[in-house]
Formats: sequence, structure tokens, C-alpha cells
Amino acid sequence: MDTSELAKKLRTLIEAERAGVFVARALLAEVDDPDYRSLLEEILDGERDSCRLLGRMILRLGEKSGSVVGDFHEKVMALDGDDERLKLLVKGQEWVVRKVDELLDGDLESSFAEDLKEMKRVHVLNIDLCKQYLDGLT
Repeated sequence: MDTSELAKKLRTLIEAERAGVFVARALLAEVDDPDYRSLLEEILDGERDSCRLLGRMILRLGEKSGSVVGDFHEKVMALDGDDERLKLLVKGQEWVVRKVDELLDGDLESSFAEDLKEMKRVHVLNIDLCKQYLDGLT
């Protein structure tokens, strides 16, 4: 994969991660439950870390990351109820994992691959935590 194609794919991911930051912040502003708060703080940390990681990767390619935020935030916040919002957040996290897997299937420099594997690990962990929390609601 050439540099410009990789940068484009990484920019798509960073836009989604920025939206994830917005979602986590918005949900945190509304939460009372300490367990849910803790979960959202974990997600927020992961989304912020992913933004930093992707931004550094894009810069290493000699490209700019831009400042676009994906529209995922609006989609999540349009839903009623924490459980519905969290279910969509899980779907967003799963989308990121799929996109990362697609990149990992390509020919990547080892440092890029390692960074993406770490990003995937955090997302998979957060997906599992979200699903455990949702299971506890039923």
C-alpha cells in the first residue's frame, strides 16, 4: 500500500476516534452510575490514546491528520437510553477493529503494525468491558 493510501485510511480512523472522544465525553456528562462512569472513562482514555497514536503515524508518513470529526457522535447521541447508546458505541468500536485488521492484512512497516495491534487490543478490551456492562443490565 502506498503512503498516500495508508495516510487516507489512517485519517478515516482518526476521524472515527475523534468522534469516539466526543461520544465518551458527552455520555460522561450525563452519567450518575459509578460503574458506568468508570467504563466511559476507560473508553475515553482509549479513544484519546488512539487519536494520539494515529496522529503520530500520519505525521511519520509526512502527511497531516486534519481536524475532521466523524459523524458517529451525532448518531449515538440521537438515541434514547444509555443501553442503546452503549450498544452503538460497541458497534463503532467493532468497526474500528475491522478497519485495523484490514490494515494489518496489508504490507505495513513493523512499527505501524505494532502500533495498530496495540490500538486493536485496547478496542477489543473496551468492547468486552461494554458487553459485560450491558449483560449486567439485563
